[in-house]
Amino acid sequence: MNYKNNFILLKAVSFSMLLLITFISSSTNAQEYYRPHPFLSPMWQIEGEYLPASQIKDSTVSNGYTGANFALRVPVWKKKDWLDASGGKPFIAILTHYGLNARRSQIDFFQPNQNFTVSKFGISGVMAKGLRNLYLVQGFISMPTTNFSLQLNHMRYHGNVLWRHLYHNNRWWHTLGVTYSPVFGKDYILPIAGAGVQLSNENQLQFTFPFNVTYTHMFSRKFSLSLKLNNSGGYNFFTSDSINNNKWSIYRFNYKRGSVLIRYYTDRFVVFTMEGGVTSTANIQINELKYYQVPSLYVKVGFQIRFGNRPAAAPILNFDPGESGFDPNYVVE
Repeated sequence: MNYKNNFILLKAVSFSMLLLITFISSSTNAQEYYRPHPFLSPMWQIEGEYLPASQIKDSTVSNGYTGANFALRVPVWKKKDWLDASGGKPFIAILTHYGLNARRSQIDFFQPNQNFTVSKFGISGVMAKGLRNLYLVQGFISMPTTNFSLQLNHMRYHGNVLWRHLYHNNRWWHTLGVTYSPVFGKDYILPIAGAGVQLSNENQLQFTFPFNVTYTHMFSRKFSLSLKLNNSGGYNFFTSDSINNNKWSIYRFNYKRGSVLIRYYTDRFVVFTMEGGVTSTANIQINELKYYQVPSLYVKVGFQIRFGNRPAAAPILNFDPGESGFDPNYVVE
């Protein structure tokens, strides 16, 4: 069976597993609150994205992709009483993360129509001490190859360590830490520094270096709109007849994005999203060769389903890592 058929089969199996997980989760988790917890609840999500091919500067070739993302978050242990963080004992939880990402390349200056894929697995450790301090440690393993091929020598490790503090008025917070991330197309150790403010019950503003700046307005409990500036980057290993004599090569990319994100809660646990925007000039690198891609429009659509009850929790536990970019599997905030 060729790579194309393998890829189609994988998508069919993944979708079947998705339906099975949804059925089991919805059958075993009653909904007793308007929405499950944004951070500690189980969830899965799926998303499609499209970046139209745009020209590589000083050339006649172009670059773009069509892609899909799948993520699953499963808490494996947490203390029974979510209000422990308000007393003398800290609240502690452990969550697992699983992710698949596939992008059908439109790059036409090497072998076209390659399926750049990334498989991911991660663990998060959470500790909330008191009402206003949260500590998060995350570790992730990824395999950025093609067609979800198993290449142990291409395994990569990434992680985050951060401290988040909520001030006494429950409206201001700051975040400090460190990340080891491919956010600029290479593995970098970078500082994390961020702040946020709840301007009103309907408006929130936050920034996190080096990930994003986001302003969100809640029109109602079911509908919100966000304006975002964020950085996107990564890499994949691939083989090609036209580069490096069929040996493994590495494709790196990095660009900034400005976008409008619409989020709609259809009920207590299903979230639909639509995002559209424009990229900056992209930095593209294949092995040691560097290219620059002109700005392009892009669009994303997706949905997320969260499960489980939502007991009362200390305010700091309402932190949602997807809104600050700390969880690479978490693409829908």
